[in-house]
Amino acid sequence: MIKQTKINMMLIIGLLFILFLAGCDNTDYKTRIQQENDEDNPTGNKSACVSVGYLAPNDYPYTIKYLAGDIDPDDRWDKIKLNNRLNLRLSLFAKEGLFTEEAVGYDGDKPLYRYDLTDEGRKYVDWWGRTNFCFGRIVVDSIRDVENSQDGDNLRRVYFLYHLENIPTWIQNKVIYSMYPGYGDIEAAVTGKQARGTHYYRFSANGKLTLIRGKSGSYTL
Repeated sequence: MIKQTKINMMLIIGLLFILFLAGCDNTDYKTRIQQENDEDNPTGNKSACVSVGYLAPNDYPYTIKYLAGDIDPDDRWDKIKLNNRLNLRLSLFAKEGLFTEEAVGYDGDKPLYRYDLTDEGRKYVDWWGRTNFCFGRIVVDSIRDVENSQDGDNLRRVYFLYHLENIPTWIQNKVIYSMYPGYGDIEAAVTGKQARGTHYYRFSANGKLTLIRGKSGSYTL
């Protein structure tokens, strides 16, 4: 009983601490979040990265392959599904000029193509665990809301609206950005509209806010 009372008191104190900080919060979040995004994206061309597939630099030039069998819809990492997606993305990005595409024969009655990065593709490529194409700079327009966690973990979420600068034409193709439905407001961001973002912070012992997860530099599979 005494132990539970101590736990409850600690939770209450933590909650009161957050409420106290919220009540005297004079942070200019718009300026702060802009600075954090620019620090994470100093070139202004790496706000977001979309994955082509699990191909490393020494995998190129890469010839596609076909895998036999049925796709397991419940397996996110089903090899056949991932291979089919890789083949499709290589083809679509080639149409946008980021890969060369060369017909090199057949696998049975299925055509085989070889792909390599073009000079244009190398402008955007990033090798974080796979072949990714990165783009854009976040420009913060306004702060939507500031929300503190209520479970005593000293977290704060700041919601904001932003638009993107430096948007390449290839990501504005609906066929391209529709391949990444899990990427928040990607359609709004890449078509020049306002999108929504969130920065996550943690309070240190002295009440200082530390960024634990920002918006720029995010990767989408």
